[in-house]
Amino acid sequence: MCGIAGLVDPKLAKANIEAKIRKMTDAILHRGPDENGCFAVDGRGIGMTRLSIIDVAGGSQPIINEANDIAIVCNGEIYNFRELREMLIAKGHHFRTKSDCETALHLYEDEGVDGFKKLRGMFGLAILDTRKQQIVLARDRLGKKPLFYAHQGDRLCFGSEIKSLLAACPELRDPDYRKLPEFLQSGYLYEPDTIYKSIKKLPAGHYAIYKNAALDIQSFWTLRYEVRENYSEAEWIERLDAQLLDAVKARLESEVPLGVFLSGGIDSSLVAAFANRAGLKPLKTFTIGFDNAQWDESADARRIAEHIGSDHHELRLSVDELQRSLPETLIKLVHYFDEPFGDDSALPTYHVSKLARQHVTVILSGDGGDELFAGYSSYQGAMFAERYKKMLPAWIGGQVLPGCMGAMSRLMPGKLRYRLQRIERVLRHSSLPLQEGYRQKTSIWNTEELHGLLNADVLANNASMAADYLPGELAAIMNSDRDVISRLTEMDVRSYMRDDILVKVDRMSMAHSLEVRSPLLDQFVVEMAARIPSNLKLKDGIGKYILKKVVAPYLPPESLKKRKQGFGVPLRDWLRGGLAGMMNDYLDGPQPHLPPEVFQLEMVRKVVKEHRQGERDHSRKIWLLLVLAAWYDQEKRASQGGC
Repeated sequence: MCGIAGLVDPKLAKANIEAKIRKMTDAILHRGPDENGCFAVDGRGIGMTRLSIIDVAGGSQPIINEANDIAIVCNGEIYNFRELREMLIAKGHHFRTKSDCETALHLYEDEGVDGFKKLRGMFGLAILDTRKQQIVLARDRLGKKPLFYAHQGDRLCFGSEIKSLLAACPELRDPDYRKLPEFLQSGYLYEPDTIYKSIKKLPAGHYAIYKNAALDIQSFWTLRYEVRENYSEAEWIERLDAQLLDAVKARLESEVPLGVFLSGGIDSSLVAAFANRAGLKPLKTFTIGFDNAQWDESADARRIAEHIGSDHHELRLSVDELQRSLPETLIKLVHYFDEPFGDDSALPTYHVSKLARQHVTVILSGDGGDELFAGYSSYQGAMFAERYKKMLPAWIGGQVLPGCMGAMSRLMPGKLRYRLQRIERVLRHSSLPLQEGYRQKTSIWNTEELHGLLNADVLANNASMAADYLPGELAAIMNSDRDVISRLTEMDVRSYMRDDILVKVDRMSMAHSLEVRSPLLDQFVVEMAARIPSNLKLKDGIGKYILKKVVAPYLPPESLKKRKQGFGVPLRDWLRGGLAGMMNDYLDGPQPHLPPEVFQLEMVRKVVKEHRQGERDHSRKIWLLLVLAAWYDQEKRASQGGC
């Protein structure tokens, strides 16, 4: 695991390229504190900062081929490198190291960019090919490892994090505020965009060839949701069990201590149980416990740990202590994300990663289970909506019935009124086309609210303001003729999981130089999940039905009955407590820490006031504004030459 970086600038000599690449890798030293390296020629070079996992003694990067004309740097892990190595040796290739990264180098020598299709793992890699006078970039199929780039004429700059690009090319620090509606609706930005006009993300499952000042980006993998095999439920369970065990085994390769995140939920419990089956000894598990029972899962994690006999580590966090450290932690989060990122579960992820790094360098996680196997309650809601639309004519379902509920709610007291209003909202959403309903349900700031929050210049000609807007590939998924669960799970895999969950896990773990591996997101598990019929993912109202069937023999029965519990934080209370001072200072002071040319500040103050006085719960909206304000502060300091 590493941070990688590189630069092409024909005007610069080798020494100048090396100096800039050192700046780039120094900016991301947290991703690989063990050593760094650089390979450069006049006008171009690549570098890395390494976290040593495999071939600790001999796997230094960049790695160069026998002819000294092709070099590679790689962030991530290639899990099938041993079998690929044997194949390449049989073809006459000579290896200088035992690292997985060198396998990717010789595979490129042998097969060119077609070789990326054979890599099983998570990676962001760069190849400097002086033989063909080109730079090649590639990113893993699901986007577990990041890779950013900026292409301007005959210059190319790239790296594992945005800050590495800005270290070498500060002129790239030019925000694109037209992306803010998208951020304020979803809490993240869809790839390939970033908050900066000239900086892009290389899309997941793609490679890029830079040659003669041209950048050619192509896909090497496409996930297809097609149910082709006619297996019984028992046969699917058997096949999935074998594939999951294989995925876990593949991720146990390490020369440094390895453990498992264990929340007590189905996904992380499955990974821990299968690591135990695969013979990981000693099996170390890690969880966070809170002194607030409402969001504490430590007892569930402890039960699983005792059942599988793991060496269990638990970090107890006091809500009061957490609140006191919140302003400082938020500033750190903004630094590691580089751009506005609104998922508040980054806070506990940051802390559990810090705990795990005190004991291990590599950790397995259960990420991906909800998106692949329909674990969210929203999928059950979507099934209800489909039945609702079929049951009632559109004019009754869309207007009359919700209208009646709304009218009745106004006549009812307290809790009953709230319940009827909630039913009204559900019925209105259920009557909408799938794409529009998805957007309305998932938007934090909706379109109408954004018109009161943002200035007209930001909103002008902004496609993301449409109620049913989704980027092209996502809109095509929603408009397909497949069943609703198949469409929604693919939608979440290609957006929420890729652009939120995986970003959060990568940045928060690498902030502590911790490598996270996700067996449920193994290429072959994902491809199998895409072929499993939806009625085995959500069956009889039970989400992740088939996953629970697979793991049932290896967990205590009570663990399978546990209700899903999110990994979030009590934002509503914190914004009236430990974060109140920061909220007031950043958003409601004489000079709010937001770009005045973008925001209508009277709306910002109105939302803060309503939340502070308990009139409304605007916690998610305010969190996005607070993150944005902290990022804007960081930008202003950097633009003025500060640190």
